[in-house]
Amino acid sequence: MKKGRHRRYEEARKFKRSQVDDLEGLIESFNEPEDYVKPEHASWAEEFAEHERSEAELKSGDG
Repeated sequence: MKKGRHRRYEEARKFKRSQVDDLEGLIESFNEPEDYVKPEHASWAEEFAEHERSEAELKSGDG
């Protein structure tokens, strides 16, 4: 049995080779549906919309 650095090198090499074969599957796993909205973005967008509405109300009240 090989020890140390050489064994880790061989394990890493074997792992890399196994991942190359499934590149298409890896790319597909990162794709999200077009209508998917992350919760973080949804809460930010909601805050931004409220801020825009309050500014619009202030501008319409001044005129």
